[in-house]
Amino acid sequence: MKFFYISIISFFYLNFTQISGAADGVPEITRKARAKIATVKLESSEGIALLYVRGMTCPSCAIGIRVKISKLDFVDSSRFKRGVDMDCNNQLLSVAVKKGGVLNWSQIIEKIDDAGYVAVERFSLGKNGLQVSPLDQSSK
Repeated sequence: MKFFYISIISFFYLNFTQISGAADGVPEITRKARAKIATVKLESSEGIALLYVRGMTCPSCAIGIRVKISKLDFVDSSRFKRGVDMDCNNQLLSVAVKKGGVLNWSQIIEKIDDAGYVAVERFSLGKNGLQVSPLDQSSK
């Protein structure tokens, strides 16, 4: 019986220490796991802005993000789906930037906020690997 309890405790510990709950009950991946996925996305796509958007766990609910961001002048709407790729499983938002376009983080943060979500961090690749920068909500 003791083995049974230890097994159950171990199962829950191993399965639930890697995630934390999102507001709608959908598990949120760990920061470390998100960083690995962000690195792969940035290495495989040029000319994108990549962000962690808290609460973006359902593609249908997050459609407002796509609608609002796709209208920005610097977004290349010929890529992804109208210039925006929403990876809701990992809460990552990719925005295709036009060649020669000037990315405006304040506008992206504002549009995400208008859609009812929070842009938390942005990702970029530097010579030392992945760079994670918090997004300043006061810059709107």
